[in-house]
Amino acid sequence: MIDIIKRLCIVLGIATFLGILFFSTTYTIAAETENVPTEWKENFIWPTVGEITDFFGTRDGYHYGIDIAANEGTYVVAVTNGVVSRSYYSDTYGNVVFINHDDEMETVYAHLHERLIEEGQPVVEGQLIGTVGSTGRSSGNHLHFEVHHASWNVDKSEAIDPLIVLSQEPEHIYASLQPKRGEAVPASSHQNEAANKTITVQKGDTLWSLANSNGVTIDQIMEWNELNNELIYVNQQLHLYPARTVHNVKKGTR
Repeated sequence: MIDIIKRLCIVLGIATFLGILFFSTTYTIAAETENVPTEWKENFIWPTVGEITDFFGTRDGYHYGIDIAANEGTYVVAVTNGVVSRSYYSDTYGNVVFINHDDEMETVYAHLHERLIEEGQPVVEGQLIGTVGSTGRSSGNHLHFEVHHASWNVDKSEAIDPLIVLSQEPEHIYASLQPKRGEAVPASSHQNEAANKTITVQKGDTLWSLANSNGVTIDQIMEWNELNNELIYVNQQLHLYPARTVHNVKKGTR
């Protein structure tokens, strides 16, 4: 009889604990959701494609974003229109980009392998801003993505769960597979008015590095050389026409 009572007490104790845990979690999510503007909820595209390996609020409440694991070099895009407020290297965030969205929201893209935009540069939804990496305080290739009310602060007191604002529509989840690469501007605005030229691909070259160093776009290089994809190889000959148009997306230098 005593054993039965003990077992009953244990069962009731576990049930009570689970009930409190469920209520607490539900209340927290509900309260947070109520503080998010209606127009934000499930309204933005995803910054990259991969597997979510860590969620908002873990690590005793000190994880202020989500982690999306992906291979190094996977595209990272802006989730909506904005202006780059910061683009630099941080000891913790590694290569990181901050984007301000109409002074109402700021998004953070951390641990990037490459930063492909500069501070003060306007961006549009789906524009390529960097690639997935493992820079800074990171244990593997992934994007750490944060969303903040108004602007980011050291205490991250205005952080909200990114999953509340990211859309569940398939075309929004996979939007980064076909990123926008910025708009072409008249060649007259570029300092390098060099004539047509042929370059030889060296070890370590990528279409990104060649495009940025020659003031052209990846799409242009692919078109001029009739490339079907972005793969290039050492000693490959590529034809460039840098005087025609230039690309306004530049790799960050800070």
